Formats: sequence, structure tokens, C-alpha cells
Amino acid sequence: MARFDSDYVPASAMAIYAHPDDIEFTVAGTVAKWADAGCEVTFVLITSGDVGTHDAKYTRKSLARVREREEREAARILGAKRVVFLRKGDCELESTMALRKELVRQIRKYRPEVVLCGDPQSLFFGNQYINHPDHIVAGKTALEAVFPGAEMELLWPRLGKAHKVHAVYISSTLRPDTWIDIGKTIGRKIASLRAHESQLGSRDIAPMIYSWAMGEGRTAPPQSKAGKGRARRPKYTESFRIMRLLKDEPGDDE
Repeated sequence: MARFDSDYVPASAMAIYAHPDDIEFTVAGTVAKWADAGCEVTFVLITSGDVGTHDAKYTRKSLARVREREEREAARILGAKRVVFLRKGDCELESTMALRKELVRQIRKYRPEVVLCGDPQSLFFGNQYINHPDHIVAGKTALEAVFPGAEMELLWPRLGKAHKVHAVYISSTLRPDTWIDIGKTIGRKIASLRAHESQLGSRDIAPMIYSWAMGEGRTAPPQSKAGKGRARRPKYTESFRIMRLLKDEPGDDE
């Protein structure tokens, strides 16, 4: 069966996050790596980030237009096939049945092998960042949509044919168990973030991204491939907790 380890590349993946730039800050190196290897990547943004500014020149409507345009450019840089915007209110997300149904509809429509989302259990990072409530709702609802929502045939058949997601890659977690080497794609991660000019302006984001990725890399266990020399720690990584939902099947010995 599929390994879902640090070297595995799924055939298709769906990243479900709250705001434009969330994917780029958290999992962009991984999705670029997968896209380069042939994975079909779908981005689902629950909001369009329509209150994410302190600049008085914007209205919610005009900011949403800008941020959607920025996200499409970031997705192009990373190699994603499509971007879906659900256009819920920024800073107003609630974990409702209606939102769960919308995510089930997207999962059943695009049928990803794996889903990426944030960890809804992560509240504090250090002593200076409280996790955004939209991030928590997005992660929680994505997991509920994966299981049991999308895979139960008798549940909401009008939303499409049931689909079982094989694994969930949970980012921004305090309990990672898998580290993906993004050394070859961290430059694209930084480039995708630069597309979000409304958020970053002329700020040079590269030092922070390199520092974060190196910090995660230092927590990774040494990795080695069979017959290819000493184990090593990748310099730049993105870390995940992976929930492996696909059960072993008779005769499946991949």
C-alpha cells in the first residue's frame, strides 16, 4: 500500500486552508515538490482574506479581489492545477454543518488522494502568536469533511459520489511525525509568498522562511535511502502529522 512517508508523492492532493497566503506560509514547499513530480494539486481557500489589512485604501470587496489575484499567482508559481475560493467572511469562520458540506462537495468533486490542512489543536506558538481562529475552524472542518463526511455513501448523496481520502497531512502541528525535505523548492515557496504583496509589501520574507525551515529541519530525525550512504538531516523541511486512513487490502503489497 501507499507509504505516506517523507518521500511519497501522491497522485492528487487538496490543500484546505482559511486564507490566501496560508498555504504559502505553511506547506508551499511540499506542494511544489509534489506538483513537480506530477501530483495534481487543488487549493481550497475558505475565505478570500477580505479583512486582512490595516490599509485604509481597501474595502472588503476590493481587498478580496486583490488577494484572490495574488493567490492565483502564488498557485501558478507552485504548480497547483486549480484554486477554489469559498468566499466566507474573513475572521468570521464558524465550524458549521453548512461549511462541512461545502468541503465535502469539493473533496467529492476533485477526489484527492491526500488532503493537507492545519492542526486545529494548535493554539499557541511560542509566546507571541495566538493561532488565528479561522485557522482552527478550517483545520477542524477539513478533518470532519474528510472523515466521516466525504466517504459515507448514504450521507449527502447530492454532494457527489462518496470518496475516501487516503491520508491527511496536518501542518502547523506541535506533534509532527514526518518531515519533508523542501531544499529544492524553498525558493519557490519564497517566490509564492512574494506574490502576496498586499500582505508583505516590500518586506524581504526570505530570511524568516529560511530560518523556519531550518528550525524544522533541526528537529527531523536523520533520513537515509536504502544503499545510499549515511543518514542525514535535510537542511530545510516542512513538518506534518500524517493520519493514514487507507486500510491494508489483500494483495496490496506496494
